[in-house]
Amino acid sequence: MSTLALTYPKKRSVNASISKLANKIFGNSEGVFRGFEFGQDLDEIILKEKFKVFEREKDYVGVSFTNSKMETIDILYFKNIFNKLEKIQVDIYLNSEEESNELFDFVFYQIFEKRGFPIPIKLGYCWNRLNEPKISLSKVNNKIEQGILLIFER
Repeated sequence: MSTLALTYPKKRSVNASISKLANKIFGNSEGVFRGFEFGQDLDEIILKEKFKVFEREKDYVGVSFTNSKMETIDILYFKNIFNKLEKIQVDIYLNSEEESNELFDFVFYQIFEKRGFPIPIKLGYCWNRLNEPKISLSKVNNKIEQGILLIFER
């Protein structure tokens, strides 16, 4: 019988630009993400959100931020029929695979320290504990873009 060896990202010393970007992404560390909670009214979230609204759809509102290096953070706040927060999708597009890997490792350890060991998924990890939001963290690396995808679900 063969065994499957799981490998986790390296815990690295964080460079200042990655730390600054992570602080910009996560903002207030309270709540599920950026100080917001599932079940919170989406209009209230958008009023408090510091990023610029770029998209309003039937199922979600998208906000975005682009830094001076043209790296982009897109956040989609998904809502239910009562306009309450149900899901958060964070797409982070970076300029290099190296920066993407550093940010991925940083985010992994931020979640790992709070939530413990994850379940491996394709190109990433998932934390799915009883009575806690499900969190998925994946790498995005193709010919066009590199970055990470972070999803919080009720």
